[in-house]
Amino acid sequence: MKRKLFPLAFIIYPILFFSQVGINTQTPHPSSVLDIQSDTKGLVVPRLTTAAINTLAATASEGLIVFDKEKKSFFGWDGSKWQNLGYEEINTVPSATNATISGNYTIGSVLTGNYTFSDAESNPDNATTFIWRSADDVSGTNAVDILSATSQVLTLTVSEQNKYIQFCVTPGSSVGASPGLQKCSSWGGIVGANQAPTASAVSITGTSIQGQTLTGNYTYNDAEGNTQGTSTFRWTRSDDASGTNEATIAGATGLNYLLAAADVNKYIKFYVTPIAASGTLLGTETGSSYIGPVTLPSLISGDVFNEGFESGAANGYFTLATTSANANTGVVSGNSAAGWSPSNSPKFASGTRGYQFGGTSGATGANVVFLSPVIDATQYTNNMTFSMRVAAFGTSSGQGLDSGTNDNILVEVSSDGGSTYTTTLQQGGNSNANWAFSATGNATTTYGTNFSQNSGSGNNLATGPSTLSITGIPNTISQLRFRITVKHNQTAAQDEYWVIDDIKLVAP
Repeated sequence: MKRKLFPLAFIIYPILFFSQVGINTQTPHPSSVLDIQSDTKGLVVPRLTTAAINTLAATASEGLIVFDKEKKSFFGWDGSKWQNLGYEEINTVPSATNATISGNYTIGSVLTGNYTFSDAESNPDNATTFIWRSADDVSGTNAVDILSATSQVLTLTVSEQNKYIQFCVTPGSSVGASPGLQKCSSWGGIVGANQAPTASAVSITGTSIQGQTLTGNYTYNDAEGNTQGTSTFRWTRSDDASGTNEATIAGATGLNYLLAAADVNKYIKFYVTPIAASGTLLGTETGSSYIGPVTLPSLISGDVFNEGFESGAANGYFTLATTSANANTGVVSGNSAAGWSPSNSPKFASGTRGYQFGGTSGATGANVVFLSPVIDATQYTNNMTFSMRVAAFGTSSGQGLDSGTNDNILVEVSSDGGSTYTTTLQQGGNSNANWAFSATGNATTTYGTNFSQNSGSGNNLATGPSTLSITGIPNTISQLRFRITVKHNQTAAQDEYWVIDDIKLVAP
């Protein structure tokens, strides 16, 4: 082994000593570290993929040369980036095609120039310029540039009236070669005067029954895009669908019209005069088709409303108008707790939810007020009945609802939409009284009569007033409204509750 390695050491030694290498030459050039000579063969440098070359950039040394076998080119690392050593890349200017104009050729309209930008090197479209021209005809006679029109949009003015318009684009980019050749659209026009607004698709929705509300509908249009101003409306009634004896209805100047007794057996029409906020303001009045004849309403029977709090909202049909600061209210479900009075009793009359009204410590005078919407009773059958279910709970057999105005539920009826309330029904507690929804008692009065009573005294009253009702409500009231006030004078935190459910108004 020693005899074989010894000559090898002498072969390597001169290379290390002279620090010059010659391949196929005994006399490497003095300026070179490595001198390769051949008339028949070349030098193969490392051949890498583009991805491998990009990865190599993190550790490349200045002067490193590789061959990109995907791009088929030599690259050298200049210390900060790869330089293509094989050829010089040629950057072409961008181009614009499909130059067109969109919009209406009327004074006040906005025209938009459109084009397609292309660049072989995918350089961005960020230095393109635009001009607009006007001319006397589609051939471009006496064409002139429109001063200050250097964006992609043009708002037509009176200066362009009776002219033809052209859009020109010069494609440009801040990267690479730029700009490209200017391209222009065809001439468009002729530019006309500002057009008046129009109303289309004029129609009426709603049912032609006395007491029902009709709604006028239309679509506003303006060729120049001028926004709608204060358009005007009117409603007419006629003897037939041909418009015989058509007459404008006094005061009917809105989008909605409530059919009155005078409209019965008549035909109704809606008109709109479109008005623009700028440009040519006044358009031509346009009318709908006739709707009719208007008939008397068929009276409705059944539930007018039925609030059972099943949606989980405390004011589903009724509005929770006011709640005193010391009230403790909300939708509840399940049964009363063991030890309450009554205990283990449902806190709802039907379904799975009721509405509980309690209070906080020292809650004398705590109350909550529910308001119904205003109801037009003229569309329902006569002698309607209002009813609601009531239960009263105490947290123990020694707690409950007291008498008189201390702990009570007050139902009031208004015939003028809530300005005044006349008919009232009041139900109070009595000596810590409690009863469940299963109790059989009731408190009833007739519309036009006031009624007030206290419950029997004591806990778990089997005959407690679990139903409150007002009968004989007439269908002649066009602004019927109900107000329910729940109140108590609780003096210890959460020691007594009212629970209400199934608030109904039923037409027979």
